[in-house]
Amino acid sequence: MLKFLSGFLCCLLLAINGFSQETSEHELLMEGITRAKLGAFEEAITIFTSVIAINPDEPEPYYNRGIAYSAIKNDKLAIADFSRAIGLKASQPEPYFNRAISKDILGDHKGSILDYGLAISMKPDYVEAFINRGLVFYDLKSFREAAMDFTRALLLKPGNAQAFYNRGLAYFGMDDYLFAISDFNHAIENDSLTPDYYASRGAAKAAAGFYQDAILDFEVVIKYRPFDIDPCLNEALAELYLKDYPAALKLYSRVIEIDPSNAEAYVNRGVTKQYLNDNEGACSDWKEASGIGSEKADAYLKKYCP
Repeated sequence: MLKFLSGFLCCLLLAINGFSQETSEHELLMEGITRAKLGAFEEAITIFTSVIAINPDEPEPYYNRGIAYSAIKNDKLAIADFSRAIGLKASQPEPYFNRAISKDILGDHKGSILDYGLAISMKPDYVEAFINRGLVFYDLKSFREAAMDFTRALLLKPGNAQAFYNRGLAYFGMDDYLFAISDFNHAIENDSLTPDYYASRGAAKAAAGFYQDAILDFEVVIKYRPFDIDPCLNEALAELYLKDYPAALKLYSRVIEIDPSNAEAYVNRGVTKQYLNDNEGACSDWKEASGIGSEKADAYLKKYCP
């Protein structure tokens, strides 16, 4: 199963409530925010640095410079700026939230979870923080904790498709395929245009043994993404389980047309050909896969091919 996770990166630059500036500093700060919103992050950083030089005791320019640093993927400097903003004013949830994102990107998952928790303690209805913390728990394979956070997000925002989707992934991680399918259904009811939702529902249906229903979902994904090999591979495997070998053969051939170096497709197309009593074709595919580096193909060649 492919994991489709996308966090809520709340990185909009803003004037945090309660922060105060002199008029000239405020105008300069707003210029930096405008530059950042236009994507000129380096220019924005220079402007925020100028504001800090004028008054190093205001947290807002540090916070916004941290956002700009995170936008250019300099998360170490982003964390440093978010920490400065927190040190100057510790009662705002946004710096904790964004520092949590940067910590997660740098692999500090425990620190990220702690910061999301602090943001939530200040803003108990922080839906994005619950979802993001759930994603961190998911990455740590703490699926139950992840599901609990996604459930909290849904209590606050019942129609949140991403929360349903991510909770479905957490249930999948716990092998609770029926619960996963139910959540993927809800995600699709609230957002019917996201192919990932169909892909994951198809994977859950296949894992639960509902191969024909899974195929219908994979076909939706293929319609949206005709050159994506993963739904083709997943649908082909479901066809194999249903013993529809011609359909599986067609799908594996399609994958090979898209990606001629896909060893998995050659191996499984060879298996499919063997079921169709085409031993010569099967051995030919396994030789191709072996040349790409497939150990499974080597084993098949040794066992079935002269």
